[in-house]
Amino acid sequence: MIDNKTSKAFRGVAIIMVMIVHFANWNYQGPLSEIWKGMVSSFGIYGVDIFFMLSGYGLVKSYEKNGIDRRFVTRRILNSYVPYLLIIGSLSIFVDKNIDGPMAVLDLMIGQDFWFMRVLFAFYLMFMVIYRIGFLKEILLTVAVLALTCYLYLTSHADFWYLSNGAFLIGVYAATIEKKYGDRVKVFMVRFNLAGIGLAAAFSSAYLYSVTAAKSAHMLSSMMFTIMILGFCVQLDCKGYILPVIGSYSLYIYLIHGRILWFLVSKFETMSFHLIALHDFWISVLAGIMIGLAIEKVIGMVQKK
Repeated sequence: MIDNKTSKAFRGVAIIMVMIVHFANWNYQGPLSEIWKGMVSSFGIYGVDIFFMLSGYGLVKSYEKNGIDRRFVTRRILNSYVPYLLIIGSLSIFVDKNIDGPMAVLDLMIGQDFWFMRVLFAFYLMFMVIYRIGFLKEILLTVAVLALTCYLYLTSHADFWYLSNGAFLIGVYAATIEKKYGDRVKVFMVRFNLAGIGLAAAFSSAYLYSVTAAKSAHMLSSMMFTIMILGFCVQLDCKGYILPVIGSYSLYIYLIHGRILWFLVSKFETMSFHLIALHDFWISVLAGIMIGLAIEKVIGMVQKK
């Protein structure tokens, strides 16, 4: 239902959305830009929705091939956790020089300063444990994700820690339903224009949030946006290479772009922030691709041995 190129293209869209919100937050100057910042900031949450939905979908599709075996676990570690440790660990040791004790090492290991990675790692761990058990998989995973969401809410974490969690479940259930009903699911989604319905519902719930400021409305808007993206993933035939390539290395771009942005802002204080953002985008993309290729090559050599 969602082919590999389409998944990569939408991951490319997602990382661009996340970078835009980082630019907006960094350039926040006061009341004059408050409304603009609030509007753009939602892009970051919606970008994470795309990542989580595609992650949930991809995990189920991978599970359907061979189950939760050694290869499944190893692939998750090598594709996500190892790149995170190598990139952030290197920056922490050689640039920040803040690995000064066991607690600092532990913070690095659990992604203390990268909320997206912490939540994603939690999803991976819950999925692998529950699907390894194999009993009432979808129900238990839903309960686990809801429990994590409640925990994050009750412990006063920022709302972006949990607003997108439902998107992961949407991806899981989309892949599960597809396995059961096959092409009929795709036909149904196209015929009833799931993308259009999701778009209308996302706008409606976003308006409700703007009026009430209720987190439930914000979460609903996030989920409706996810359904819209799911519809587009099914209906669109992705062409071109730029977005799929950016999407292929989106994790690496995410891990380094904030650091590059900080460097540019501190070194070129007189430069227009729009130019800084443009430089950060292309430098981050190119550096992310090169770092990704290098890490993938090293991992490939280790696996051969």
